[in-house]
Amino acid sequence: MSNIVAKKYKLINKINAGSFGEVFKGENIRSRELVAIKIEQKIDEIKTLKNEAKIYQYLGKKEGFAQLKWFGTSEKINYLVIDLLGYSLSKIIEHYKAFSLKTVLLLGIQIVERIHILHDHSLLHRDIKPDNFLFGLGQNTNKLYLIDLGFCKRYAYDKKHIEEKAISKIIGTPNFVSLNVHNGIEPSRRDDITSCVYIIAYMLLGKLEWFEISDLKQMYILKTKLVTLNEIPIFIKNMLQYCNNIKFDDKPDYNYLIEILKKEFHNNGLKYDGKYEWDNYINEK
Repeated sequence: MSNIVAKKYKLINKINAGSFGEVFKGENIRSRELVAIKIEQKIDEIKTLKNEAKIYQYLGKKEGFAQLKWFGTSEKINYLVIDLLGYSLSKIIEHYKAFSLKTVLLLGIQIVERIHILHDHSLLHRDIKPDNFLFGLGQNTNKLYLIDLGFCKRYAYDKKHIEEKAISKIIGTPNFVSLNVHNGIEPSRRDDITSCVYIIAYMLLGKLEWFEISDLKQMYILKTKLVTLNEIPIFIKNMLQYCNNIKFDDKPDYNYLIEILKKEFHNNGLKYDGKYEWDNYINEK
């Protein structure tokens, strides 16, 4: 594989890898702009990066989504070039262990807002988890970006919602999928939103009880008990109960969920000023 992509972007170093391929930090050799370059081996049945490129192009310059710089292919490889972003939410949680209530509320609002934008474009993410939210760099350090859009799927065609169907295996990451997905039901908007609430609980507590469990039945049982645990604040229980009552083709009330989070500022004497309680760690990348 060449160190130069499209005669324009230079690979600097690998920053992530997985079953999807690899992600490199790169540089535009003309403008010196730093970028992220995703690389995927061409396999006939896998078109993740091509799908992701189309979605970035479709979303345009929406708040909290990276900008598409370039997409192209060679004989064996697909390439996607987007804005370079900072640490993932999971990396920051790993560093701080748990966040203050104020930081959880501020980030929770952003998380719901990102999903709202995606859903407004008739798209489901289907793999909402802390790894797929990245912080910006520079002046955007406090802004969350939703990434890994290659797994997205349309939930409506010509304003007609897809039909509820059974699935044979879990779609998404088990720790963060909803009870519906555990029950073998195809994800819809309600399930993206439920995953967001699990992330909010994770940020506040630093871990969730089922994280160390691989058995899906036991994981399901623990998730059903989440709304009964004393350590779970009422506002998170209210959000979960709301999500559990949404029907497959219902549009979630995103503003209602955001208002629940905003009310917690007032209830706890916190200032809704957008200021997070970070040290320099988040700026080190």
